[in-house]
Parts: sequence; structure tokens; C-alpha cells
Amino acid sequence: MNDLLPGLSQSLNAHPVFVHFPIALWTFGLVVWALGWFLKNQAFMKSASWTFHAGTLTAFVAVMTGFLASNSLGHDSAGHDFVHVHRNFMITATALGLLTSILLLVLPRKASWTPWILAGALLSTVVVTTLGADRGALLVYKYGMGTRNPAPATGSGHSHGEAGNSDHDQPANTNKESTSNHKH
Repeated sequence: MNDLLPGLSQSLNAHPVFVHFPIALWTFGLVVWALGWFLKNQAFMKSASWTFHAGTLTAFVAVMTGFLASNSLGHDSAGHDFVHVHRNFMITATALGLLTSILLLVLPRKASWTPWILAGALLSTVVVTTLGADRGALLVYKYGMGTRNPAPATGSGHSHGEAGNSDHDQPANTNKESTSNHKH
């Protein structure tokens, strides 16, 4: 497994494998659906609907693996409290995705108000997903959550004195091998 999938074999959990599917599928579904609505192309809208449904299914897997990942990290990890913010966004996004998938299946196709309801539901799902994904990126890149080299638990920023250079501007790098040969 190490030779075939070296990155996956080093992963602390399966969550990173699944998180990108709902983000990509829901966003792509929204774009294709909007094109179908604008171009009055039912084939686009139907393809977009199935793409969105696939995103909803994968969101459930992402949420389940997220819970498993969160439980394995411990309560005293740097950024642990922020995990709850990410989790709440993504549970909300998954609920919106489920609601939107149901609406895509049950709303009447010919009603003049249907596209407006669907546009709002699709867009809401993608916006909440984007906000939650951003918080997930912050957990990884600022706090080192889910990596082998988590960022140290500090309450304050760190600066080398350069203007505009602070911890939130740069990804955490606690890999001693890559920093030990660095010359100032």
C-alpha cells in the first residue's frame, strides 16, 4: 500500500479522501444547473441534478469520516474548539444538500417559481459548504489538525519581525528536518 498510495498510507484518517467530493460535485452541479436554466437546456439541468445528488451522498460519507477523525484527535489538540465550528458548518451544508436533493426530485418542472426555489437551495448549499471548507482548511493549515506535525498549541501569534508576517499568514511548519538546514 505504501508504494501505491504513499500519501494515503501516511494519513491519520480517511476524512481527507472524502471531503473534496461534495465540495466539487455541489459546486459543479450548481454551475451546470445555472447554465441549463440560462440556456433553457433540460439535459444540463438533469445532469446537474444527478451531480448534486452524488454530492449529497458523498457529503454523508465526509461527515461520518469527519466525526471519526475528530474523535481520534483528542480534546487538547491545538484548534480543537474550532473543530466544532467546522463541524457545524458541514452538518448544515449536508442538511441543505439533502433538502436541495429532495427539492430537485419533487418540485414540479413546469412551475415558473421552481427554478427560483432551486437556485436559492443550490446556492445556499454551496455557500455554506464553502464557509465550512474554509474552516476545515484553517484547521489543517493553521493548527496542523490531522497531520503528523501539528502546530504547537500557542495562544498568541509568532513573528520574525517582518512586516505582514504572522502565523496566520504562513502555514505551520514543524518539520524539523526541513527547517534544520535553513540559514538566517
